[in-house]
Amino acid sequence: MTDSHTHKKWNNIKTVNDFLSFCEDPQCDTQNFFTTLINPTLSNFWTAGNIGFDFDVSELLTQEPEIKASELSPTTMHPAELEYHKNNNFGNGYDRIKPNSNVKDIVKALGFKDNSSVWVNNQPPGTLMGRHVDSISCFTYENSDEEAVLQMKYDKELRQPAELKPIWRCFVALADWQSGQIVNFEPNFWTNWKKGDVVFFDWRHTPHSTANCSDKDRPLLKITGVIENDEWVHEAKQKNIIKNFTV
Repeated sequence: MTDSHTHKKWNNIKTVNDFLSFCEDPQCDTQNFFTTLINPTLSNFWTAGNIGFDFDVSELLTQEPEIKASELSPTTMHPAELEYHKNNNFGNGYDRIKPNSNVKDIVKALGFKDNSSVWVNNQPPGTLMGRHVDSISCFTYENSDEEAVLQMKYDKELRQPAELKPIWRCFVALADWQSGQIVNFEPNFWTNWKKGDVVFFDWRHTPHSTANCSDKDRPLLKITGVIENDEWVHEAKQKNIIKNFTV
């Protein structure tokens, strides 16, 4: 149960700027509130494609992370999320690594627009990400330098700027799955992935968490944004038609 202040401020959201103010308000219990908006019958994930690439992922993983798995940062978490993770001895859950040109080629090949939020999430052995529901505020923040975006109407049902096409979030496996690596898209688990697999999930309605109980890194590319032609994503979800890409 979330408090009246949180509900009142959510109900008063009209614009994208209002939404960001809601997220930044330390009195708003965003950690629990977003779980109240989900429809459990819509919680799902699906493999939509596989993309072939041959660059050396290990070179990417040697970069100094912008945020380490053991850290807590307001860059990736709202105040309520920070408090939740601190109280439960969680860290960031993964090393957040800036994408290089090879990674950006994958994003382009999949058809995401240039303003997408793109990060490599590498989860080292022995780390985990606590259960949560996404709000894609990262995408909103990364595009908020444009005043026009801040003034856009905010669609509270879709939980995104109302004037944009539907925003997707996917993970691209940058290495094969290893036993002990766990991605929980409630109520199911994503396992046995192969390098290049592209998995989408309904971020609006899918609580999820991750853990790496293996002795190998678990690098995933996380992309959030608009896809100009997203027919292939729908076909995969509805008909299990998997599309192959190469870079």
